[in-house]
Parts: sequence; C-alpha cells; structure tokens
Amino acid sequence: MIIYKQAPIGDIDEKLGIVKGYGSIFGNKDSDDDIIEKGAYTKTLKENGGRIKYIYQHDITRPLGKMKEIFEDDKGLAFTAQIPKTQLGTDVLELIKYGVIEENSVGILPMVKEYDEEKDVRYLKEVKLYEISAVTLAANDQAVINEVKSLEKKKEDIERKYDSLIKIIKSGNISDELGYLIEYQLQCLKSEHKITKPTEEVTLPNSKITTDEVFKFLFNRLGNKS
Repeated sequence: MIIYKQAPIGDIDEKLGIVKGYGSIFGNKDSDDDIIEKGAYTKTLKENGGRIKYIYQHDITRPLGKMKEIFEDDKGLAFTAQIPKTQLGTDVLELIKYGVIEENSVGILPMVKEYDEEKDVRYLKEVKLYEISAVTLAANDQAVINEVKSLEKKKEDIERKYDSLIKIIKSGNISDELGYLIEYQLQCLKSEHKITKPTEEVTLPNSKITTDEVFKFLFNRLGNKS
C-alpha cells in the first residue's frame, strides 16, 4: 500500500526555479506511528533514483520538475529540484514563496518493515520511492479529508485518475520515468478502490483488454524495466 510522509520545504530560488528540502525525515515517530530509518532509501535510489520527479499534490499529470540531486544524509532524504517556468511551476513557486505551500511529501511503498509491539511503532527499514510532491496539506490531513468524502465523490476521483492513465497509456510514449510514475499511480488507485469496469475501451497492443489486464500489463512491463 502506498503511504505518504512529509517534511518541511527548505530553501527556494524562484529566479532559477530551484527548490531544496527534504522529502522525509529519519528517526522521528509520525502520526501513523511509523519511523523511517536511515538507509531506507539506499536501494531505491540506487535502482530508480534517476526516475524520481518533483510533482504537485501527488498527481502524476501535474509534474513540476526534475531532480538535480537526491540523496540520504544524517537528517533524511534530501533533494534539489529544478522547476521550469511553466504556468504550474511559476504558480507553485509563488505559493511556496508566500508560505501557502510549506511541505513536501513522498509517495513510498514499504518494502522491509519491523513492528515493535512494546513501543507501538513500525520501523520502515527499506522503502520504494516513487515521487516527491509539493503539497498544500500534510498527507495525514489529506487522509482525514478523504475519509469524509462521499462514496460518489471517491468514485469520481478514481475514475478521473483512471481515465488520465488510460490516455497516457494509449499515447504509446511511455519512458522508464513516466512508467515508474504510472506504476505509482496504479498502486494508489489499487489502495483506494478496486475498479471493475473500465470507463472506455482500451487496446494494448492489438487486443481488447479489461481493467485488470491493464494493471497486469503495466506491472509486468514496468517490472521488467526495474
């Protein structure tokens, strides 16, 4: 299951479009009773560090920029992102400048974890990193908001995301980097809800497929690239 962890945004240089900060912090117990340990990102950065992008609100259809550098230090997962002067990029930098957006959040999949019943803490020893986002609200607050959404609203959100993914897939231009983000979004959708009926017919390649087969096709394809 995809989870989100947040950290404060650090320095920005709006003229150059540079954002420096941390995706997550090591050693502190968060509101999910999780502690990310130093070294948790070592494997994923080695295998997929070049695929990680800086995006907006965990939405792969709203990319902000690319990573100039991303690494672990004693404090946490540090990064420097370069944001081109697109309309979205300019707007987000302005929101960061005025303190409207104050946090980064990572989209991660726990791979190796250990639960301490006595301390009631889960230690995340290894995670798979998909992206780092500039977010308006911390992930835990977003989770609370999602819980009170109506079922119909949740369904509409999922269908919108699914339709966006289908359009990307049908374009046929899926790089390793984009594929990695699609895998991430599929994991998110899978966590939220099981879609049993596609909103439009999809063909990949030369055969009609079901929604479950879209998931299987992408996971198999992306798994071979990793």
